[in-house]
Amino acid sequence: MHGVTTEVTLVVVIGILIIGAVATIANRIGVAAPLLLVVLGAGISLVPGVPGIEVPPEVFLTIILPPLLYTAALKVPAVDFRRNLRVIGYLSVFLVAVSALAVALVLQSLWPVVGFAAALALGAVVAPPDAVAATALGKRLGLPPRVVTILEGEGLINDATALVLLSTAVAAITRIGNSDIEVGPLLGDFALAVVVALVVGALVGAATVRIRQYASDRAIDTAISLATPFLSFLAAESLHGSGIVAVVITGLVIGNRSQVRIRATRRAQESATWSTFSLVVENGVFLTMGMQLPAVLSAVDEGERHLVGVVLVGLLLCLVLLVVRFASMPPLLWWLRRTAKHRRRDHERLGQRLEQVDTESKRGTKLRRAHDMRGHDIVALADQRLGWRDMLAIGWAGMRGVVTVAAVQTLPAETPMRAELVLIAFVVAIVTLLVQGGTLAWLVRLLHLTHDGSERHRRELDELLGETIEAGIDAMQREAEATGIDAALVEAAGERMRSRRAWAAHVAEVDPDDATTDVAQIARLRHLAVDAERIWLDQVRKSGRFDSATVGVVQRIIDREEVGLQADEDEH
Repeated sequence: MHGVTTEVTLVVVIGILIIGAVATIANRIGVAAPLLLVVLGAGISLVPGVPGIEVPPEVFLTIILPPLLYTAALKVPAVDFRRNLRVIGYLSVFLVAVSALAVALVLQSLWPVVGFAAALALGAVVAPPDAVAATALGKRLGLPPRVVTILEGEGLINDATALVLLSTAVAAITRIGNSDIEVGPLLGDFALAVVVALVVGALVGAATVRIRQYASDRAIDTAISLATPFLSFLAAESLHGSGIVAVVITGLVIGNRSQVRIRATRRAQESATWSTFSLVVENGVFLTMGMQLPAVLSAVDEGERHLVGVVLVGLLLCLVLLVVRFASMPPLLWWLRRTAKHRRRDHERLGQRLEQVDTESKRGTKLRRAHDMRGHDIVALADQRLGWRDMLAIGWAGMRGVVTVAAVQTLPAETPMRAELVLIAFVVAIVTLLVQGGTLAWLVRLLHLTHDGSERHRRELDELLGETIEAGIDAMQREAEATGIDAALVEAAGERMRSRRAWAAHVAEVDPDDATTDVAQIARLRHLAVDAERIWLDQVRKSGRFDSATVGVVQRIIDREEVGLQADEDEH
């Protein structure tokens, strides 16, 4: 037992070190880290004495997917998600179902022995795009914010659709050996799973925010945060709901409510914790995939199908998925333009109703808020109106990733041609990451799709920051009047807060990549100062001239300065 524990621990530690090294190298040479990890994993598996890697399916579904989706959901603004819910629903439910069905029909026509249930299982595995890489690249390239939001939302919700289809197909395989699937019960199960997940996810998210608001210690707060996605997932699954949808809803609720109720230091700590977890786990899945690849190739080679033929089928399914995705874009664009007209008419009718009620009454206040919110939605969606170039980018950004790699390994052992299906899923993931992921930046530049909203961003930043600062100053003045605090202190604090507005407006005007600007030079000088302070403080600490407690206080002051400097750079 001790030997097994030591071996597992050693494998995990070495794996984390490999992931960190490969991720660093990949960022420097501009190659996707998952592709390098697959190649490296395959090479490691061929080294004599290296044990085979076999991960139980439950690990992927229960331990890996929930925290990955939770981390992504924490970063999505609820307002943007709501505004684009129609597009996200279309891509993550309708398109995933159509893509899975298309893959199943093509595969069954090529290999009738597979059966429809197993073919649909593979379709469900390869249908959902993993938008993590696309959104990360999109933000770096300056894609329009609405396109980035749509890709993020699609990547969060489409996994739920795919996993419901997968679980239904797997049940048909295991129940009576690849039996047919009834559409009616499938739709009913999906609707029930989503409703239960919405309720459970919202309740877990709201309760977690409330509990963490009163947590007395950072360690306790972190522990609660680590348990949250698993609690939401398991609670929903125990009630026959979609654990994936529940986790996403929980992440959305916490990510948007915590900004008011949870301290900034704890939110920053949570972000760092989950970012580290996601980096290790997501890349670990691809490293594991590489280590399993030689065994999968060997199993396919021993079967009835030729290895090259199986790979060609995988390439054909990549083409099928791409064609289906692009074919779905024109109807989506037409539908969005039609609903935009309906949205404007509904807003006008709501305005007419508002004129007929007392705006100071409870009903009038509610109507006015709804009218204002819909008006803001119309303006925002009109400013970020989607066109054919946006649709091309969304269509090409359908790379498959960690969910495809993880989900295919949950296929039961009795699945017909299981090794071939696993290899096809691996091919789809690798090819889409390599081809679509590797050329997305080129396509964005070709379409001239980069978002240039610098002037509007400066205006909004100045307006919002001004309103926020004045709200803070008003609160200080009310407190001073109630408690007798010297008005001069309030004025001094207010002037210090107003100076932030002028500096933020100036920072927004300069080019973040230009090292000659005063902003960049001041940041460089501040870094030099912090580094010099650290060196000096370390020398003083070693000399013993000052008490350790005093040195610790100064250390924390320098740390806060460095954290603030890093935060300024991240925002810029």
